[in-house]
Amino acid sequence: MNKGWYKRPLDITLSLLGFILFSPFFIIFPGLIRGEDRGPVFYKQRRVGRGRKEFWMLKFRSMSVGSAQMSSREAKDAGALIKVTKAGRFLRATAMDELPQLVNILRGDMSFVGPRPLLPSEVEELDPDKFSTRSSVRPGLTGLAQVCADKYISNQKKIEYDLRYVNSRSFWLDIKLILRSISITVKRKWEAESR
Repeated sequence: MNKGWYKRPLDITLSLLGFILFSPFFIIFPGLIRGEDRGPVFYKQRRVGRGRKEFWMLKFRSMSVGSAQMSSREAKDAGALIKVTKAGRFLRATAMDELPQLVNILRGDMSFVGPRPLLPSEVEELDPDKFSTRSSVRPGLTGLAQVCADKYISNQKKIEYDLRYVNSRSFWLDIKLILRSISITVKRKWEAESR
């Protein structure tokens, strides 16, 4: 049997539940975002998915209009400061800027669990064999590296976590990683509010 037989039914079920559960935020957040600078509600970025297929990854825009048009690498190269909006600070602290990726999951661009999708420029820096293995599954909203690794580990270490996930993925591992991701997000939000 295909090792990932469960993933698409699980992704569709969870993304539909997510839309129902978070539907009020899809009404509230656009008003908050546009209320600050009248810019677009969504931030779209080109990412590489399964089998090297590129897609537009969606997020609620958390940066000012000028900053949102640059990638973090471009901003760093230009010496620019990326300005996070007031609404954006809340969205990032709660990871709710990622909610529009439910659309990516429902469309089949992404999965709930898998290696995080890479920028095309990042793909060029990877070992072709390792990337081929990594891209044999859909990229995820969360993954083994995001849950188990230190936030500041090198890209090479992240790839090792990604390859470990690809080789050991299972229904119960995905459920465990989803629950751990929720726990980590709640903890970070709690810590941010306590400061």
